[in-house]
Amino acid sequence: MSIRIGQSQLSALMLRYREVEAKIWERLSEFRRFDREDCEGLFRELVFCLLTPQTSARRADLAVRELEGRGLLLRGSIKKVSEVLRRCGVRFHNRKAVYIVLNRRRLGGEGVRRMLVGEALEAREVLVRRVLGFGYKEASHFLRNIGYTGLAILDRHILRGMVRLGVLAEIPKIGSRRAYLGVEKIFIDAARVIGIEPEALDLLLWYEATGEVFK
Repeated sequence: MSIRIGQSQLSALMLRYREVEAKIWERLSEFRRFDREDCEGLFRELVFCLLTPQTSARRADLAVRELEGRGLLLRGSIKKVSEVLRRCGVRFHNRKAVYIVLNRRRLGGEGVRRMLVGEALEAREVLVRRVLGFGYKEASHFLRNIGYTGLAILDRHILRGMVRLGVLAEIPKIGSRRAYLGVEKIFIDAARVIGIEPEALDLLLWYEATGEVFK
């Protein structure tokens, strides 16, 4: 598929990129400095990415901070974790609490660290297979946040941004591995045409949708 982006869309995008380029690269530098030997930090980031589907990143971050502050992230029961998630506005709080506790029992931070084998694509396949609640989007999000590169986090903000750029005609269904990887290739090719890193394009489109550079 040949990627074409209209000159007007490209000019507007690059204008916004110049406005927030420093913030984007400050955030990406933080991701790339992540200590992957920090098992508790790995599990904390994994939980954050488990919480974000259909929940804002800010609410997910608030929930993780409260869980950690109350000593529930590493020791809390399903009921107590669920109560925190509900109070913080996390959707599907009961199901996600089960995922958190079961992943903690099955993997813990040390188990997460051992799954980070090889390059990003290989590590993602392992995470999708072994982490309860992780699909390709969540696994890509987690890996990006701990410093891996070359992946796309195809959430609703990014897909809508791709439609605005004209590289997708409409928001596609990406429920299967094949569909996800196909749209991811389009995203990475678009970043190459634009001339910025895929991770920077992700944060730029996220900024357009939310008004902030977060994670």
